[in-house]
Amino acid sequence: MKNIFLIALSGMLMISSVSCDDFLTETPSVSIPDNQAFNTPQDYTNALNGLYQTLGRYSFLGRNILAMGDASSDLAAHTATTSHFYNIFRYQILDTNTYLEDIWGTGYYAIDRASRIIAASETSAHFTESESVVVNRCVAQAYAVRALSSFYLVNYFGLPYSDTNKTTLGIVNVTKPVAAFEQIKRSTVGENYELILSDIAKAKEYFAKEGVEDVDYIFMNKAAISALEARVKLYMKDYNGAIVAANEAIALKDGAIVSSKEDYIQLYRTLVISSEDIFVIAKSATDYLSANSLNTLYGNYGMSLNESTIAAYPSTDIRLALLGGEWKGGKMAGIFANNQVSNLPVFRLPEMYLTLAEAYAKTNKFAEAKQSLLEVAAKRNPALEDSNIPEDATIISFINKERKLELAQEGHRFLDARRLGEKISVGNGTYKNFEVSKFVYPIPAKEVNAGFGVVQTTAWDANLPK
Repeated sequence: MKNIFLIALSGMLMISSVSCDDFLTETPSVSIPDNQAFNTPQDYTNALNGLYQTLGRYSFLGRNILAMGDASSDLAAHTATTSHFYNIFRYQILDTNTYLEDIWGTGYYAIDRASRIIAASETSAHFTESESVVVNRCVAQAYAVRALSSFYLVNYFGLPYSDTNKTTLGIVNVTKPVAAFEQIKRSTVGENYELILSDIAKAKEYFAKEGVEDVDYIFMNKAAISALEARVKLYMKDYNGAIVAANEAIALKDGAIVSSKEDYIQLYRTLVISSEDIFVIAKSATDYLSANSLNTLYGNYGMSLNESTIAAYPSTDIRLALLGGEWKGGKMAGIFANNQVSNLPVFRLPEMYLTLAEAYAKTNKFAEAKQSLLEVAAKRNPALEDSNIPEDATIISFINKERKLELAQEGHRFLDARRLGEKISVGNGTYKNFEVSKFVYPIPAKEVNAGFGVVQTTAWDANLPK
């Protein structure tokens, strides 16, 4: 995908599921204009299926987003066996980087698809009551996917949210399909977060409409929407809001965190939705993604957790059954029948408990923070002594460490280090004391050079690690 506006040039929505590039290059003879595309509830369902296909592409949540979050952090090692994500790992960044182009382009493709579903629903008044239930369920998910896509884009192409940074340039806010040749501009980080929260509220509103039922964990279900809200509010340092949303997600999931090596292995080495999964990018046992698989990146293409990260796990930790065990690739070793495939976690129950722990600690509720932390840490390490966890402000270092250990290989670490203002070593120690909160990835040159109003982040390369 070259840029946002190539999406707009088509001016229509494909009903069938096609690839991102196909969508941009198909001729009008096999496409349907938006005003003809949404005549039945099935049309909305078909469009939503296409939206999820886009979200789960390797160029977005199917690989790139999760790979970027760890490759660019203090967790990663890379053997340079291949060049896959090696330039990200070593911070050899250009504004022509293919991974950045793909994330930007596919993210906006998902946002565009979601916006078309939403826009069509606003002018549809001819559905019966039972048909409206189907449409409203699709619209709820479209708002949720748009919020999720925007969240990732602003956190890679904008500075982390803060009172200072919220007035800096973020990404382009899209609330309706962008017209061909329309001039637009980047909004501020604060405005991006306002829209994300608005879309989350809309998703909840549509799920709350009469007759609208929840959806499975391979879709943006009610618990996933609350989980997204908890993550967003944690990033905004709205700790009370994060507590409410995380508790809501936990209650809606009604799951449990596993505490045995055998059960932990099953979380990642089968395609069964687990007691911990809130939303996953689901794969099939017959998928063969080859070079486009996150599993291949960790299994054969050189990326791994580094030795210092593995050494941080206690010897009694059940997570070492995967991360330090016999299976190459750790969590991304793939399922037993196919090492190129696994469900990719986007929201899991442990993240919600760790969000609670951090938010409680930041609001001086240290007993509650300890209880939430132990929901994860004590399950993963049966030898952990509760008395070793303090009930004072120093607990935050224990919480931050547990987030690193629990969420490794799931794309969180780069974003966590930025929002926490940590100085980290990257490139497996090549660069030390990197002030990652000041770094922001460049807007892809193809987007800037398209001339439709998106400007580059000034002096983005001045904050590369040295």
